[in-house]
Amino acid sequence: MSLHPLSDDLTKLSHEDLETRLTKLTQRWYTAKRMNMNESVLHQLDIMLQSLEQEKQRRAQVPDDGKRLLIDTDAGFEDK
Repeated sequence: MSLHPLSDDLTKLSHEDLETRLTKLTQRWYTAKRMNMNESVLHQLDIMLQSLEQEKQRRAQVPDDGKRLLIDTDAGFEDK
């Protein structure tokens, strides 16, 4: 669920796309801040950033459908 009404469905983005959007929007926020943009512009960017962060956190909490990699740290050792 997105907090911003103009945002598309963030659940459909790949992990890479989500990270790219987050990085680019963060850069735009800092640019707007340096340019002393109107506070309402910064607020809208904040809402979009919160939506992206929320989706990132949601994904971190959801199991990945059993596609986990199991690393056997005892491989090669036999009981004596």
